[in-house]
Amino acid sequence: MNYPQMDSVEVRPHRVVRRIPWRETCFGCNGSLPGGLGVRAYVTEDGYVVGLCTTRPEHTGFPGVTHGGILSTYFDEVLWHATRVKDPDTVAMTVEMAVHYIRPVHPGQALRIVGLPAQIDGRHGYVDGYILLPDDSVACTGRCHYVIVREESSLNEAECCRVMHEQTEEIRSIVF
Repeated sequence: MNYPQMDSVEVRPHRVVRRIPWRETCFGCNGSLPGGLGVRAYVTEDGYVVGLCTTRPEHTGFPGVTHGGILSTYFDEVLWHATRVKDPDTVAMTVEMAVHYIRPVHPGQALRIVGLPAQIDGRHGYVDGYILLPDDSVACTGRCHYVIVREESSLNEAECCRVMHEQTEEIRSIVF
């Protein structure tokens, strides 16, 4: 799998139309779990999904640099929501991911994880994305391949039954 080539992007405001609930048992979106990432995700009027989070010292790999596995988890957490923009009941699981690391991410940096609109082909979804640093430079790019779980699967039922919590922070637009 190749990764998208985006060394820079045009940054502009995008209007938020939906806040994505966070799940109690999810490592990616629940910041209260030990080591949990606390990513908050939003859908924009133009079909993007964007996640917001701040890196933490306990997620360091090399000294002063956020671990690449954490950055790939940010992509997995946010980009899969792009498979759900047109149908919020869609449940998809990661099949494959490619990440291209461009710039280091340091603990304490506020990040924007951007998922482009999904390309759906039958039960397969493909989503490209990028992570923006506070100075609007691209830290890394990613491409995820998801498989949509069949309706009759127990995984589908289990995902739909997880406890979800509505976000209370009112964000009207995000710059990315």
